Amino acid sequence: MLTLPTQRILTFGFIAFVLIGLEQGLLGLFVAELGMKLARSPEDLGLFFALHGLGSAVVTGSALIGWMERRNSKRIALASLSLCLGSFLVVTGDYWLLKLIAAPLLGLGFGGLSMSFNTLFVTHFSQKNAGLLNVLNATYGLGAVAAPWLLSQGLLTGSELFVAIALASMVVCLGACNIDDRIPTRSAITSENEQVAPILPLLLTAFAILFIEAGLTYWMPSLLSDPAGDGKATAVYMARFFFWFVIVRLTAAALAVWISTLGFAVFGLAGIFCSLILVLAGTVPLADTSFTGAFMGLIFPNAYAWMLTKGGGGTTTGAKILLSAITGATLGPWLLGWVLPYLGQSAVLWLLSSLSLATAGLMLITHLNVEYRKSGRAQ
Repeated sequence: MLTLPTQRILTFGFIAFVLIGLEQGLLGLFVAELGMKLARSPEDLGLFFALHGLGSAVVTGSALIGWMERRNSKRIALASLSLCLGSFLVVTGDYWLLKLIAAPLLGLGFGGLSMSFNTLFVTHFSQKNAGLLNVLNATYGLGAVAAPWLLSQGLLTGSELFVAIALASMVVCLGACNIDDRIPTRSAITSENEQVAPILPLLLTAFAILFIEAGLTYWMPSLLSDPAGDGKATAVYMARFFFWFVIVRLTAAALAVWISTLGFAVFGLAGIFCSLILVLAGTVPLADTSFTGAFMGLIFPNAYAWMLTKGGGGTTTGAKILLSAITGATLGPWLLGWVLPYLGQSAVLWLLSSLSLATAGLMLITHLNVEYRKSGRAQ
């Protein structure tokens, strides 16, 4: 394994997360607009999102294949190249097949960069896990805010922004080509006082969290879209959503000394649950819920750090967790693409709110079980 250049990990980690933030902030809006332009059904749009998730699953799953992982020291460079190719393809022509080819390429780029830099930051800046990891993921939020804001202000079109992502991805590809992200996994128990959680509840947690996050961020533009409008109101909503996303992640970085990663994640899930219940009760209009970005911003980076630590750390454990998360991000938008036209908006919101509450409960139960075993061993 290559010696890890700390400065380049930080520099290209932040750049890469801005890029995948731009891609995620743009994707839901771009696909919603594309669906109206090409007259595609919700099921078709769900397939696009599913293929995006499949691409992420492939790059993450490759870390679990021993012979492939031993030879794959260029994951960051290859992921950047894939993001570049997918960004060019998704804006090429009006053929739906080209968009479906672009989707997994974008997913490969998103999944590879997310897994590589999240794992590197958790592992190599362990004394600042929650703080620096939240800063890294805040740069993702900056990109996710910038994309809808640029669209809403008419400064760039979606196609122009994807071209910019493609060009910047090549910079990351060239600059980070010698960064090797492979990290060995600790043994299941490295000392008498350290207990590692069973992998199954961690995988279920990861699945549910990305099901919720992808479901909300991908489908909110479609839930709010007005066929008679120009889409600017939806773009403004998403810009505000990711603005809260960034502010809260930066705040979490500052508060990480006093609040645990588990505390941040559970609070975020509880906030999503309460917010969606208020919408279902008719207390808060869906169009006024951009503040839920604050809760969403707390969940994944902190949950990932908690799961990776509880699961023993390392690239293999991280890959298992992220593969489960990506499965949730893949199945979530696809399933919601079937729920929405047949059961309506309320069913989508009930599903996401219930899953948020159940996931918070699962995390707390897993934590308490580990602490109980630890206390029992100490006695």
